[in-house]
Amino acid sequence: MCYIWLFAAPGPRPPDMTAPAEPRIAFPPGTRVAVIDLDGTLLQGMNAERIFYLHLLVAGHVSIFRMLGFLFSVLRDVVRIGFRPAIGSNARLLRGRTPGEVRQWANAFGQAFLRKAVPDDLRHKILSLKREGCRIVLLSGSLQLLVDQLKERLEAEILIGNDLEVAEGVLTGRKTGIFPYGRMKLDALFQRIDPEGVDWARSWALADRFSDLPVLELVGRPVAVHADRRLRRLARAKGWELIG
Repeated sequence: MCYIWLFAAPGPRPPDMTAPAEPRIAFPPGTRVAVIDLDGTLLQGMNAERIFYLHLLVAGHVSIFRMLGFLFSVLRDVVRIGFRPAIGSNARLLRGRTPGEVRQWANAFGQAFLRKAVPDDLRHKILSLKREGCRIVLLSGSLQLLVDQLKERLEAEILIGNDLEVAEGVLTGRKTGIFPYGRMKLDALFQRIDPEGVDWARSWALADRFSDLPVLELVGRPVAVHADRRLRRLARAKGWELIG
């Protein structure tokens, strides 16, 4: 059996969060999975979260002043804690909004853009893996409410993404959990699933960047999709499948 996932990263959730804590998933021995990245892989050259924020600005849900304040806060965090931690923790643009309001915006964004942005050839590849018995897992550093938009289109069973922190019923402007970059993608993945029952040698991973190497090397059937130069060169040397 093979499981298909989409890349997104969870983490410990405080009691007052947008979603309840989920138990770690254990699979029967021999389970096959397909772990799939979102930004740059399913969305070639695109980042779902950044496009979502631009969509909110264009749709009038946030003002230009709020957007400028958000960008300034990201820059300040980059100086203070570094680029990756800043991107992985800052959601100031959504501060003060309710979870229901933001999810409504995400649903509209998913219907208008995100679900249509996944190319048909990749969708068919994923669905073929599912028909072969794989379990589909989407693992992404984008917001969980954006990753959720692709559940039906990709028939994904496990969706892992960043949650938004909530206090007194509104968003605080911070993300929670592990930001999955480099080896931390494995931390995010294994926090959600128990690796013991998975047949990694017969499992799949689809990703686009050299930084995704820890996940690609975890499985016996890695696929470089819309790969950057370093990953493309390595994939050719190792004989990995290349798409795009």
